[in-house]
Amino acid sequence: MSTEASTTSAGTLARGLDILEWVAEVERGSMSDLCAALGLSRSAGYRIVGQLRERGYLAEAGENHLRLGPVAIRVGLQALEGLDLFKVTPDHLRALVEDTEETAFVAVPEGIEMAYVMQEVGPQVVKVSSKLGSRAPLHASGLGKAYLSALPAAEAEEIVAGLDLVGYTPTTLTTVPAVLAAVERAREHGYAIDDSEREPGVRCLAAPIRDASRRPVAAISVAGPRDRILAAETSIIEAVVATARAISSSLGCPPPRPSR
Repeated sequence: MSTEASTTSAGTLARGLDILEWVAEVERGSMSDLCAALGLSRSAGYRIVGQLRERGYLAEAGENHLRLGPVAIRVGLQALEGLDLFKVTPDHLRALVEDTEETAFVAVPEGIEMAYVMQEVGPQVVKVSSKLGSRAPLHASGLGKAYLSALPAAEAEEIVAGLDLVGYTPTTLTTVPAVLAAVERAREHGYAIDDSEREPGVRCLAAPIRDASRRPVAAISVAGPRDRILAAETSIIEAVVATARAISSSLGCPPPRPSR
């Protein structure tokens, strides 16, 4: 194959992948919108889309609209079968501990609580730890509020309204409005805080882990003595949020949608 032909093929492949990613993002889109969004001429758009439809990567979704086809769906499902929270998380968890020098945790939702499923202990002499399998309340843990923040607002409100908002310490949030306000702050900033709300003197910073559908499947946190966490809070937040995003990406979560 000549260099010119190879370059042309590579460009066509890139445009084809751009088209698939765009259709996956919008779920159902028209040809005119596709061409406008990707800067394609009408003729180039129809030519590449025609090839993708012939191969089963795209399919019709009503008049002049497109959706992912059965082949694209099958390829995606096969890729997802190889993705698993417990396979992709350990290396990220160890790196987070090396970066922050504090203990890191991963918890998954179990009913109205978060269950600790992974822990990497930090090197500090004074440290925080939790028994694997133990539970953390949604309203009184950074992990729980981080998980709630990644749910649709209405769903999070319904869950919080049904919780028994037990007060564990003087700083525990024990009213629905207070918990929802904390969840909304976590949604806005990308991380949640537990300021000695379940264990006196312990501060926790947490972020949600999402799957390929952007649904939260877990949360990750760093916790330690309150004063020590506060002293390094900015860098710990950055590390926790970056780690949560890296794990989410490994689970197939698309990049965050651009704000409108």
